[in-house]
Amino acid sequence: MKQIILLSLFLLNTSLLKSNNSILKDGNWVKIGIIESGVYKIDLDFFKMHNLYNGVIDPNKIQIFGSGYNGSVPQLNSKSNLFQPVEIETSFIGNDDNNLDEGEYLFFYLQSSDILLYDSINNLMTSKKNIYTDTAYYLLTYNSTENKNIINNDNISNYDSISSHGNYFYHYENDRFSIIQSGREWFGKIFSSGESHNINLFEIQDDSQIDLEISLVSRSTVESSFDLFFNDKSISSINMDLIKEKIYGEKYKRRVENYSFKGTNNDNSLTLRYNGLGSAISYLDYIKLNTIIPLSHDKDQIKFYVNPGPESKKIRYNISSSENIKVLDVTDPYSIYEHEVIKVDELNYYFVTNNESYQNKIIFQPNYLKYPEFNNVVKNSNILDHNNPDLIIITSKEFLTQAMRIKDLRESKDLLNVKVVIVEDIYNQFSSGNLDVSSIRNYIKYIFNSSSYNLKYVLLFGDCSYDYKDRLPNNTNFVPIYQSYNSSNNIYSFSSDDYYGFLESDEGIWVESISGDHDLEVSIGRIPSKDENEARDYVDKLIRYSNNKNLLGDWKKNIYLVADDGDGNVHQNDAENHFDYLNEFAGEYDIKKIYLDNYEQKLKDGVIVSDEAKKELDNAIEDGSLILNYIGHGNEFLWTEEKILDENSIFSWDNRLKLPLIITATCEFGKFDDPLITSGGEMLLNKENGGAIALLTTTRPVFSQTNFRLNNQFYKNVFKKQNGKHLRIGDIFKFTKNNSLSGPINRNFSLLGDPSLMLIYPSYTIEIDSLDTLSATSEISIKGRIVDDQGNINDSFDGNLYVNIYDKINFNQTLGDESVPFSFREWDQVIFNGLSSVKNGQFDFKFMVSKNIDYEFGDGKISLFAVDSISGNEASSFSTFTIGGTNQDYKSDKISPNLFVNIDDYNFISGDRVSRNPLLIVDVFDESGINIIDRNSYIIPHAILDDTIQISLSKFFSQDKDSYKKGKIIYPLDNITLGKHKIEIKVSDNYNNISTKEVVFIIDKRNKSIVTDLMNYPNPFSDKTTFKFSNQDHGDALDIELYIYDIRGNLVFSIYDSYEISPDIIERLSWDGKDFNGYTLSQGIYIYKLQVQNTSENKTEVVHNKLLKLR
Repeated sequence: MKQIILLSLFLLNTSLLKSNNSILKDGNWVKIGIIESGVYKIDLDFFKMHNLYNGVIDPNKIQIFGSGYNGSVPQLNSKSNLFQPVEIETSFIGNDDNNLDEGEYLFFYLQSSDILLYDSINNLMTSKKNIYTDTAYYLLTYNSTENKNIINNDNISNYDSISSHGNYFYHYENDRFSIIQSGREWFGKIFSSGESHNINLFEIQDDSQIDLEISLVSRSTVESSFDLFFNDKSISSINMDLIKEKIYGEKYKRRVENYSFKGTNNDNSLTLRYNGLGSAISYLDYIKLNTIIPLSHDKDQIKFYVNPGPESKKIRYNISSSENIKVLDVTDPYSIYEHEVIKVDELNYYFVTNNESYQNKIIFQPNYLKYPEFNNVVKNSNILDHNNPDLIIITSKEFLTQAMRIKDLRESKDLLNVKVVIVEDIYNQFSSGNLDVSSIRNYIKYIFNSSSYNLKYVLLFGDCSYDYKDRLPNNTNFVPIYQSYNSSNNIYSFSSDDYYGFLESDEGIWVESISGDHDLEVSIGRIPSKDENEARDYVDKLIRYSNNKNLLGDWKKNIYLVADDGDGNVHQNDAENHFDYLNEFAGEYDIKKIYLDNYEQKLKDGVIVSDEAKKELDNAIEDGSLILNYIGHGNEFLWTEEKILDENSIFSWDNRLKLPLIITATCEFGKFDDPLITSGGEMLLNKENGGAIALLTTTRPVFSQTNFRLNNQFYKNVFKKQNGKHLRIGDIFKFTKNNSLSGPINRNFSLLGDPSLMLIYPSYTIEIDSLDTLSATSEISIKGRIVDDQGNINDSFDGNLYVNIYDKINFNQTLGDESVPFSFREWDQVIFNGLSSVKNGQFDFKFMVSKNIDYEFGDGKISLFAVDSISGNEASSFSTFTIGGTNQDYKSDKISPNLFVNIDDYNFISGDRVSRNPLLIVDVFDESGINIIDRNSYIIPHAILDDTIQISLSKFFSQDKDSYKKGKIIYPLDNITLGKHKIEIKVSDNYNNISTKEVVFIIDKRNKSIVTDLMNYPNPFSDKTTFKFSNQDHGDALDIELYIYDIRGNLVFSIYDSYEISPDIIERLSWDGKDFNGYTLSQGIYIYKLQVQNTSENKTEVVHNKLLKLR
């Protein structure tokens, strides 16, 4: 019978699946809830007390719907096929005038949220706690469709035996504590040594057997035990297992014991007493008890079950009750029938049933029924209707506005079909209002199957928590995440959104071993926003990145590999393997390395730190990169024990226009399911003015071996194309995961960000004419063009070409601080770093090859990146060439470069007082060009401050556009002490002719800040921006000059203002984005210098900042 009913439900929902209409589309709907299984009622008072009464309620059209499942939604896809709520039978007590009157009511049986099971081997009942909710929710609708009625079973005839007692099941479990803040298991009462706990029980049929199962959990590293008592009589002493003190490993041991003993009809109780040393600690998991109770009814409902017998019999059950009673068979909560009850006298009743199968019965007095809990009015929705979406955004109502902004972006820019769904609507449709991750999975599966597998991306928009039941304060479980079965081992326990992408019929159980690996059918990403502000900040970043009109520059061809030291150099070795792959298959990208062991480490405040590596990482973020990949040790908040990245680093980053995809092959850095912390990964994603555009990151501890496997697969997919187009990050993530399966371990990697995002790849390719051998001191001319995939020149492409030309790959060696020195290869010898014009899709530039190249012949590399200044289109390519030897037409050059050194501005004279944080400005000219190859540190651009502090300036040197002979150094001299200082600048040309220039400057107390909080708004701007600062010398007379420079250091505009009595806030300077001649300047980054002179005290301050001009 039960199989037939389940089959009919499946066929019913298959037809509804084809109709794409939800039963929640129309009508009046209410969500109700219960904690305990039982019979409940709905009457006119219920409608009135919850403001649902509209004048007429037809009792024949009051319907109750549940999920259709026993407890939570099954994980196995093949057993999870219901796409509509399933109706529960009701029975009406009243007249048949089609109007619910006072005193009339409907009653119905509702099962609790727990999963009820029957152990046919031991003839005992058991259950499993619902991990998602303690309250079972149902949906009530009225005045729409005729309801289903409870069937009456009137087949009372003879019987074979009589009983006045029934089998009873009791389950005690109070989940309050998660030991490792991971996994689905929580535990109840916590015991310390000497503590006792008493559980009051119920009346038991005298001398009946009690079958008890008890589960206890030990977290103790010392010996401990429990004493178990029933009615103060000792049942057993239970020795608890010890756990080992390890950072990674089992954090608790479970002990499950079974006992049988006799009960009484007196007051009964169980007592647990814990014994152990002072540090001992354990938990009560659950108690499950099967016994026999008398069928004596007094207002409370009686639930009991019938065991199948060895022979088929009919049993008469005698019930004593002071009121009229009813008896329901509730074995299948979705196919209930009512037994005929015979009244013997005022206190005695009976009914008859067979013992052919396991059955659940409930006895109740109709006069003492309770209401279910009213939860909320359910809005109509039809989430089954769809437009064959490419992307589903599943969110909470708190983030709906921001989700719709992403929908608009993807539909308008990417021409994707997008559907936004509120997660509560999914619960209502697929689990009758109950939080359940499998209901979300089932919705995704429904869309995937009914859209002919068109669905590709699922974005979960909202934070989540390992606590499904809101036991934690300020819990943030907007869109839940799947938690593993394993809850004891912090390596093998995990949380994962991958579960939502397992859509094949044999998937879902997800056994936590290699044999249980599943493939993703769709890609899953998450934006773990905790509030509206975080959500808006990320969507602002996403829109800015996706439009790519304000993010121009060659930073997008950078890829950074950051690696920890120690562990036998395994992390640096992994990074080097990634470099080898990228160097061969993605040569157009500049692969840069920050290997911790390559930087000096010092003891600071009792901790080993590497300020040099930390600064290098900060510079990498400022310079920008398409991808930044960290490999090594870490935790939720930092990278490496030397803290090259920590919370302060993230707060200080201001890279809003140069957002990388960040990969963290480290432990827990992206943990986003703990509401009590904000991990570094979350900070990077939600950071308003910088951070990351997306992360492939870890939520739990991981192994380096599986890290490498996954990281390796990422690089094999990130530059792939399908049908001539690059993959979106969701596709990359899906292929990466599917090709690096490692049981439960790599499920700890999650995609934070929008899976439908595409990284900013160039749209065009660059071709150059063939190159002859490059030799020292030769002048080289390179011509080329911007072409499409078919090789056609894009003659509308006008803009800039960024050029990097490298000598042969260099072999370097780390310092060997924690392991032996590590050898690695790097393209770090730059011959030329310049900027050339592109006109009508073509370019032509020259440069001089330095005398400092490696003279042995080998392969060099040219890396090119072009940006169209009008359309924003980009192009890139690379090429190798032969380099070595000396130019046969060698021409002598004995003339040193011309140096023009200034500080703060071009009015500087050596010995002047300068601003508190002055700006070093060096203009350089040489007919042979400037050497920047770092083979001998004394001949690259560098400075010596006060005869002791060496400052490399090669990275701060930029060639003038379309010239290799002229360039400029701009370097901020921050945090210099008060007093007189000397700085010496040294620059060499490509023939090693060295020029030296020394200047003196003074920073004294008179240079205390006048200006603080300098800013311009809006920034970026298109038509007008206003400059604002706080004036610390308010009341004094001020002369104010504002100078605006392009990124090459050329002055493009200036503004003057003055005050006789200056206010504390000054903001009346503005700029319209035009030059001195009134021409509108091109978009890009500009530097502005604010010079403020206090004429009352004869002191001057100069402050610099950046702004971004849009079209």
